[in-house]
Amino acid sequence: MSSLCNSRRKTDVIGECIDKLHEKRRAVREEGMEALVAALERFVPVDELNYRYFTVFDRCCASLRKGSSREATLAYRAIGLLALTVGAATAHGVDCSKDILEKVLPVLEETLHAPSSGAATMVAALDCLAAVTLAGARRPEDMAPSMKAVWGAIRRAEDETTSSPEILTAAVCALALLLTTVGDLRSYPCTFKEAMIPFHDLAELLECEHPAVRVAAGEALAVCVEINLTQHASPEDIQVIEMILSDLAADASGDQILTEEQVEFFQQIADIMSQGEGDCPETEESMPLSYTSGHSVLRVSTWARLVQLNFLKRFLNKGFPKHLQDNPLFWEQVDSSDAVDEADEQPAEKGRRRGGGRDKRWSSAMRRDRDIGWESKNGFSLYD
Repeated sequence: MSSLCNSRRKTDVIGECIDKLHEKRRAVREEGMEALVAALERFVPVDELNYRYFTVFDRCCASLRKGSSREATLAYRAIGLLALTVGAATAHGVDCSKDILEKVLPVLEETLHAPSSGAATMVAALDCLAAVTLAGARRPEDMAPSMKAVWGAIRRAEDETTSSPEILTAAVCALALLLTTVGDLRSYPCTFKEAMIPFHDLAELLECEHPAVRVAAGEALAVCVEINLTQHASPEDIQVIEMILSDLAADASGDQILTEEQVEFFQQIADIMSQGEGDCPETEESMPLSYTSGHSVLRVSTWARLVQLNFLKRFLNKGFPKHLQDNPLFWEQVDSSDAVDEADEQPAEKGRRRGGGRDKRWSSAMRRDRDIGWESKNGFSLYD
């Protein structure tokens, strides 16, 4: 019996991480934070976190307050991963990811305002802000403070000559992602004014010398068109943006040579702007299935979904396929009508039965409290 208990303790990765995060020695805490990040990347079911969610979040916040720059960078990543992991699940009546968003925002704002924050910590904070808002925003007004914080970071990064281009890139990527949390404004009786962006600032970002910033600004603009936020832009701003896009699509933007993919991307955005609407180029990506020998195809057909996909692939890194398969936050939909190879047919059926078993492990309360707003703004379709 003793050996069995010891074996179980060895497999309790989250418990081991918590123990290390309570240590006074900084090196041990950093080791625990690294292990926590690795575990969350691989995806930890909410029922395994259970009540320890509160402890994990609390220790991450403690590392932000008293840890080194490296520990703070890891802690921000862990918090973002934790928010994506718990999604809209509840613990002791608390909406977990929304709770994370509300509690971590003041700490994030402090980091983004601090001139002493290093580039790595700033980028981690911006990525964390984007992730927790994506997971925790239930209505458009929930993302207003995050949007304000991101625009503040963008303007500071533009004004400070010593600012790293990576910070500006992360901030504009966060902006594009936050816009996807606005959802369909037609569902709300009043236009959500906080979601309206200063389009003259967006035009300046499109002219940035850093290609990654321009692409992120283009994605933000595409989402604005898709959810009809451009109706609030002045005719002058729209005209300037269309001229910039025309130059970018013609690769006439200056000394910086654009790649062929970037030129095509800006041409797509220019077409959308000129027509007032447009379709996102449908994206298909082969994804390995852990429970079969085959692959599935991930299809994304809106700009908002494409921005989310690009962010999540980068943020989750190698853990993206695992989260896509096992994380209820992604609202997977498996279409059994699609043909599969005969050799894969039987394992695929077994895999679907296993998936049904995973769903049963979620309590009825978790399913009931999962906000329907998430379904309207997030839904990747996964086909065999």
